[in-house]
Amino acid sequence: MRRVDCHMHFWTLAMEPYYSLWMSPDDKVLYRDYGPRDALPLMEKNNVEGVVVVSAASSVHETGYLLGLADGRDFIKGVVGWLDLLAPTAAADLGGWARFAKLKSIRPYLQDLPEEDWILKKELDPAFRAMLEHGLRFDALIKPRHILNIVRFIERYPDLPVIVDHMAKPEIGSGNFEPWRRDMERFRDFDHVYCKISGIVTEDGPDWTPERLQPYLEAVFDIFGPDRLVFGSDWPVVNLVGDYSAWIETLEHAMKSLPAADKQKIWASNGERFYGL
Repeated sequence: MRRVDCHMHFWTLAMEPYYSLWMSPDDKVLYRDYGPRDALPLMEKNNVEGVVVVSAASSVHETGYLLGLADGRDFIKGVVGWLDLLAPTAAADLGGWARFAKLKSIRPYLQDLPEEDWILKKELDPAFRAMLEHGLRFDALIKPRHILNIVRFIERYPDLPVIVDHMAKPEIGSGNFEPWRRDMERFRDFDHVYCKISGIVTEDGPDWTPERLQPYLEAVFDIFGPDRLVFGSDWPVVNLVGDYSAWIETLEHAMKSLPAADKQKIWASNGERFYGL
């Protein structure tokens, strides 16, 4: 089945200061360069024909780096970048960066900000209006505590396409299923809001099992349906507790009862439609 991975990271330690908030030399898995030459064999093995690369730092320099990698590499279908949305020049900056055809979406690091309602700052309005004007989308990197504020944000900007990264990072290892499930239900009736099935093995931890993930996957299957779910790997972060192929096999198993047409939507077509690939 055709696959497009809508959540992959590339980084180089030449830009190490930008990653210092979450990566250190003590991290034997992630503290190294990851780039196209590392990803392509994994993609070929798992029938992944293209990727969307996603920023891993609050740095416009990294956004430029990723767009540079995407230039001339057909398998990089799109880029999710970071820009300073609070800058006085944010609207103009977005207009300039939007000239890069492969820039598809903007992702602030909401999960790391001390203010749970940061996304509702009035000062952000010019940036979001500019995103709408230039056809950009919004990647919501959130945790369960942010869900209700993201819902308010979506209601404020009903025409802005939004995708929830990593299923809002449910606390699988802590077993906090019901509060997460209840709040995620708020996304059900927003037809323009999608959800990435990605990044949840690391939320369970090194002893993760497909069985523990299954209730969470079934919940998003129910809430978003087959037309608003998007496959992502979160590679190479997934390597902290597993690997690329193991995640794909887990997702294949979780979707085994779905019709083939619905599987194809989740593996590729939904992501292509959402990001305009």
